[in-house]
Amino acid sequence: MAVPTVSIIIITRNRLSYLKECIASALSQDFPNFEILIGDNGSTDETVGYLHQLAASDPRVKILLYEKNLGSCEGRNRLMQIATGDLWFVIDDDAFFTSANDLSNCSAEFDKLPRAGAIGFTVVNARDHSTLNLWMYQAEPERARHLTFRSAQFASCAVCFRAQALKEASFAPGEFFVNSFFYSWDEFPIAWRLLEKGWECWYSPALAIGHYGSSTIDTPTAHRVGLDAKSVGQFAGLILPFPNGWGRYVIRLSLWMVKRAVRTRTLAAALKGFLNGIPAFWFERKKRSKVRPATVRQFIALVEAEKLVGKA
Repeated sequence: MAVPTVSIIIITRNRLSYLKECIASALSQDFPNFEILIGDNGSTDETVGYLHQLAASDPRVKILLYEKNLGSCEGRNRLMQIATGDLWFVIDDDAFFTSANDLSNCSAEFDKLPRAGAIGFTVVNARDHSTLNLWMYQAEPERARHLTFRSAQFASCAVCFRAQALKEASFAPGEFFVNSFFYSWDEFPIAWRLLEKGWECWYSPALAIGHYGSSTIDTPTAHRVGLDAKSVGQFAGLILPFPNGWGRYVIRLSLWMVKRAVRTRTLAAALKGFLNGIPAFWFERKKRSKVRPATVRQFIALVEAEKLVGKA
């Protein structure tokens, strides 16, 4: 079987020390065919100079310098539009590969799972690899973290996509992540679209990606809360065929967000986000990327099946 090419996709902004560790771990890979694509979201520190030097010294490295902060979604999309790999490995700039054979193991996992459109990997604390940093699955982590299982979704800080699958599931030409989601909820629409197109998402413990961030999906800053609330409208307009899934993924989730906002004193940001979600709903609806009711049922079944992973 031919060895695939892997495109490593990294978005960065003003986190040079983390980025250097991420790049060093990528360059140390023993895999024969890979490229590193880095997009800078308007850094104002010394990142740009470092990137120029890096690209000049290693032909495997390509950089794109953005005029402003595009967010992780549009930033990644621009990199993916020039990616030449058969596999697209997305890794955050504050994360790193922990073993020189990580890309080799990643490629082997896709060989084992021919219908895998995305494989998410273990995300561990950067300073203590025995401790999970982020767990995006419904299975009990200590019971399931060492098992390979079919999943409903993945964490976008450490996920590899089959390029063919992501192209088939795109929301618009060159839009693989949803641009307007910025960085909040960015994984969810992709997981649903992959399922709609007949591809699968999997979790694999074959790689342990070190990550300095700490459960960022739950960080209740006003900015994050506002984006989360806006994402409810975007997600509904983009994916959900009314009324399928609305009770579970719009109403119930909105109520949870309101409770979180009250608890964290970010209610004003949440309400503003919900208001921004109204035009976002109609904007995303124009893409005509909603899934079928059968896909909604299939996704919910996958979520419920995850809860049983590892149980006797």
